[in-house]
Amino acid sequence: MLTFAGLWEEWKDRINNETFTSFKMLITEANQFVRSIHDRMPVILEPENFGPWLSEGAVELLKPAPENTLRMWPVSKRVNKVGNPDDATLIEPVSLSGTERSTDLLLH
Repeated sequence: MLTFAGLWEEWKDRINNETFTSFKMLITEANQFVRSIHDRMPVILEPENFGPWLSEGAVELLKPAPENTLRMWPVSKRVNKVGNPDDATLIEPVSLSGTERSTDLLLH
């Protein structure tokens, strides 16, 4: 399981007096592993950092995850098909031919 650092707040709209809850996931620069597909990544918190983040808002935790935190493998192109039923086979690794480049990757 992954836990992402975030911020939330509850606020009241002055016009219609409606209460809203807002949430933001905090993003940082990508570590080397993720940089092969994107230049940013969510801030991932390890269990030992939950307390410091929740009680102190420890800004020193807002950094790229260690290189061995995530894994990546190619998955079926069915992942990107709208209306496709979700099932466990969607995350099973698939083989790529030598000339094929997959844009369907699972980060876990």
